[in-house]
Amino acid sequence: MKTQQCTVTYWSFESEVLPEVVTTHPGLKDVIAWADENSVVWDIVTKKRSKAFGLGSCVYIGWAQRSQSPDAILERVRTFKELIEGSEQWRRVCEADESIFVWRARFTFEHYKDKGFTGGLFQQHDSNYPRSCLVLDYTPETLDMVLDRFCAWMDHSYETKRITIDGKTVRTVKEV
Repeated sequence: MKTQQCTVTYWSFESEVLPEVVTTHPGLKDVIAWADENSVVWDIVTKKRSKAFGLGSCVYIGWAQRSQSPDAILERVRTFKELIEGSEQWRRVCEADESIFVWRARFTFEHYKDKGFTGGLFQQHDSNYPRSCLVLDYTPETLDMVLDRFCAWMDHSYETKRITIDGKTVRTVKEV
């Protein structure tokens, strides 16, 4: 038997904004570079301020939802970046570049630093049951626009009576 000593060289990629985020996966170096160029992204995915894309968001696969490990953070950034850019994968899943799923990522990216930024569970209600629901971020100034966007997306096969955010009625729909 022969025994040999081998030296392995690998590249690591580290965020300049969040130095604890390091990977050896070359496919993630562009994700780190993008988040470093848009440093608000690190806040969006590591804090709870954004209900749609922050820590604990249901957008991310199970293991990446709440963990602060570098791998989980990078998974959240990768997903968020792909949504904002309307990547091919998300266009197939969402069926359009301007679907509400792509739109809400872009909205969060653009408005995260705005005064009063928050989010919640938007729900459509008919006479008997809650129907369509989606977690969206908003600000006091953009609430009507976000509600309009939600209403355009929700299931119109039901007669909508009201829209709620986190259980509180924010819009009623009058019968015609």
